[in-house]
Amino acid sequence: MTMQTIAHSSTLSAELMEILTTEYEAPEGTTADTAYDMLGFDSLVLVELAVALTKQFGVQVTDDELQEAGNIAGTIELLRAKGVPA
Repeated sequence: MTMQTIAHSSTLSAELMEILTTEYEAPEGTTADTAYDMLGFDSLVLVELAVALTKQFGVQVTDDELQEAGNIAGTIELLRAKGVPA
């Protein structure tokens, strides 16, 4: 992993954490590895998050993909695979 990739991942992580804490009240102490189900995110929240991420990053994200990603780290990988620039 290059320094640019690490920096970008950190930026993506920060952006995702910002969305989760401001829009979905993720508790303090939430990390990139905290599972969405541990945050109490049900299918409706994942649908809302998918819409928010689609708008934020300009790539189509579905609730099923977020469920499979499972957490912020998985979501970062998903976004990168969809071409969110590094």
